[in-house]
Amino acid sequence: MSVEILANRRIPPATPQMVWISDQLASRIVTAGFAYQTVMEAFLVHAAGDFVQPPKPFVRPGGAAKEYELGYLVSMPAYVGGSLNALGAKLITGFPINLTRGIPRASGVIVLFDTTTGVPAAIVDCRTISARGAAATASICVDCLGAKTSLRVAVLGAGPIAHETVISLFMTKSRPIDSVLIFDPVGDRARAIVEAVSPFTDVPVQLAPSARQCVADANVVIAATTGAKAYVQQDWLNDGWLIIALSSDDFVPDIIQSANKLICDDFVQNDQEDMLFPRLVRSGAIGPERLYGELGLIVAGRIAGREGGERIFVNPTGMAIQDLAIAARVCATEACRAGARPLTC
Repeated sequence: MSVEILANRRIPPATPQMVWISDQLASRIVTAGFAYQTVMEAFLVHAAGDFVQPPKPFVRPGGAAKEYELGYLVSMPAYVGGSLNALGAKLITGFPINLTRGIPRASGVIVLFDTTTGVPAAIVDCRTISARGAAATASICVDCLGAKTSLRVAVLGAGPIAHETVISLFMTKSRPIDSVLIFDPVGDRARAIVEAVSPFTDVPVQLAPSARQCVADANVVIAATTGAKAYVQQDWLNDGWLIIALSSDDFVPDIIQSANKLICDDFVQNDQEDMLFPRLVRSGAIGPERLYGELGLIVAGRIAGREGGERIFVNPTGMAIQDLAIAARVCATEACRAGARPLTC
């Protein structure tokens, strides 16, 4: 082959080696602070509009009626720009019956692609990433929308997300938390959170005997249950509350309709969800003029957060861009540790 032909020959870029990140490895890298900072960046990129995030398609093998036994699969493809620069998809299943089998209700992976070549770059177990990403979102909501003093926090539910949320509240920033009450019908799960967190704080973290007693004196209510339906009543709550509905069907419609500010992470995505808040919007019970704004705009300081003694309802259904952002940062951290070429994820 002549020198001229060799000189003009295009040499393809090196193909990155596919990386597998186990949940064990991800959990060591994704501390509460790591998740908080990365999710904050994802919200800022969202506010800047440098992302692509189509609605989530659901696959239900047995239809909605048999979701408990036969489960569902959610596909969450996305691109997030800025310094995060991640392209991929989160694939996550939900099998409620798994709780009776002693295994997690939800399982999934995040697939990342090289943003220069489109070559598959990594597969990441997303169990810890999902839980700590949701917990970071809850902590960010408290910082942007909660009272500035005397936070009295009620947590409904004691699954993995609730567990990580309580840890995040204490581990990511210094906050004026006066008390944390936790209620879950499965008392052992709530007790496990109390035992895990109490050694690291002087703030009382205690079990509540009922949902009503849990929220009665709270000005921050975080719901992270697995399918509870409209049991929290309006007269249970103090005024001036912040509700962070990671599972929004816990609250009767009157509570949502009485909020001064209605906020979510992404209104287009939220509209596709089968949860109470978007159902009220789609039915016309809540008019579009009532929707205050997206969380990223508040994080970016483009619209106000809490103003006085408002009642604020936030329904962050979880964005693919935040999960992809965390996974990409995990890949970069592990590549750096291993001395490998950083992935363009």
